[in-house]
Amino acid sequence: MSSDLVALVRRRPDVHAVADGMIAMGEPLELRGGEPEPTLLYDAEGRLLVAIEDAVQVSVQGEIGRLLGAEFAARVVAPVWWVDIRAVADVPDAPRVARTFADSLVHWLGGTVYPDGESDAPAQSWKASGEGGGAAAEVPGNPQNAPDGAAYQGGVIGG
Repeated sequence: MSSDLVALVRRRPDVHAVADGMIAMGEPLELRGGEPEPTLLYDAEGRLLVAIEDAVQVSVQGEIGRLLGAEFAARVVAPVWWVDIRAVADVPDAPRVARTFADSLVHWLGGTVYPDGESDAPAQSWKASGEGGGAAAEVPGNPQNAPDGAAYQGGVIGG
């Protein structure tokens, strides 16, 4: 049986960028697939570790409660982007890689992880926009040139 996590994030996620960041930080992973197929993370031996489904926007608060329970839904404010992250059951490192990926999404985009996320964390990227992109000429802390009303709100970038 696989180990499933759900990342509920505030901004449209760029799954490949987060996975590339994990690789850049030393995770020995290979990235395959993606839109419209799931994004797959493999280890150095070529074993499948994690499958990441395309993000789906959830705009109705009641859907979060229906799918994940009222108690958890009370900690999340719609709209959010729902990302299913599945770790392969028979590879010992897979759950750790899945958790690291989910936590990285939440760190950069704001949100929480089901089943055990504790808070709706603020996004830590000043480049994050409502559509997951951003103009290269943005200046941190200057809301006038932030896309879609997004602006750096403090916190540690890369921490």
